[in-house]
Amino acid sequence: MYTKIGIIGDVHAEHEHLDTAIQHLKALDAEIIICTGDIADGTGNLDRCVELLQTHNVVTVRGNHDRWLLTDKVRHVANAHVRQHIAPASLDYLAGLPTQHYLPTVAGNLLLCHGMADNDLQKIWPGTERMPAERCHRLDEIIASDQVSFVVNGHVHYRTLIHFSNLLLINAGTLKRVHQPGFGLLDLNRQHIQGFEFEPTVRAVRCHSVTPGPDTTVFPNTQHFNGSWQPLTLYA
Repeated sequence: MYTKIGIIGDVHAEHEHLDTAIQHLKALDAEIIICTGDIADGTGNLDRCVELLQTHNVVTVRGNHDRWLLTDKVRHVANAHVRQHIAPASLDYLAGLPTQHYLPTVAGNLLLCHGMADNDLQKIWPGTERMPAERCHRLDEIIASDQVSFVVNGHVHYRTLIHFSNLLLINAGTLKRVHQPGFGLLDLNRQHIQGFEFEPTVRAVRCHSVTPGPDTTVFPNTQHFNGSWQPLTLYA
């Protein structure tokens, strides 16, 4: 069972950031590194990203951009890749990625996915003044099952923690340069998650406990999202 888990969000072909994040997490003795997918569509080298993920045995799930690339859909997005320019081995790798993956930790099971479970477009957001709530019946089912302690997902490119009564949702964010790129380390011995950012060099930023504090909003499930949440972020 894992105690120290490196967390990398949506890659979007940022091979330099991916390499840096993997090396930094390995230097911090991460027992396993996980990634929320969206390897495709960005200004960097997708083939190099695949090579890094495979070489370092990063547990990765498939995101919607990877699915779109494989099916030749939604290629009008900015910096979209096209199949003809990608190595066949990289396409095979993307095609073989699961939509979700469970792994055991000392504090319970962790579900890794891109959106939520097998829905790679699902957003989860308790609601703020600027963004309406995004509720999810599938996550509510997972919460009710009491079989999962942590969910790590991506898609919304915002590194944050959302506390539920018996589950912690960790959004891993992204490596994409225009979206405050960073990564994280979940340390269950110390019972916290540490955020990292790249500029000017890799540096530790906010660190939060995996258990809610006295001022932390805790939701029974997503149907209780009320639109007045104060985000708990892993940004500087």
